[in-house]
Amino acid sequence: MVHLHDEGSHFEVPIEQVWKLNEDHATNGHKIHPNMKNQKYEMINETTTHFSWDTEMNGQMVHNKAKITNYAPVGTVLELVEGPMAGSTIFNFYTPKGNRTAVTVVGNFKSEMMPEEMLKQAAQQFLDTAHNEDKAYLQTAKM
Repeated sequence: MVHLHDEGSHFEVPIEQVWKLNEDHATNGHKIHPNMKNQKYEMINETTTHFSWDTEMNGQMVHNKAKITNYAPVGTVLELVEGPMAGSTIFNFYTPKGNRTAVTVVGNFKSEMMPEEMLKQAAQQFLDTAHNEDKAYLQTAKM
């Protein structure tokens, strides 16, 4: 298992826009995260969504599925239930800072398919890519 903790990230928008971004994933996920193919969202209830997607890993397409639970305005929990990091749990905490929103990410990552050092790199890349794509979408989307 790999534990990651990042308190240094932020979005250059107020927290209301971060929550709009979270909502937009269901309808504009292909624009926000273009490398996630065959995206499907299924609302389970007011706060919980199942999200599945395919992504390339080591030259082959891999299917992933996550359970996403929103705890507005505090944050979200992402539980990876299928794919190479199944069993991993990620908490995203949002802190309003005026026209900015601080993002704290805490995650425990597991994998039956990767040794610990490879898992650490894959987990960090997963988090960095998602954050950078969310940030880019926030800069271009009219919310």
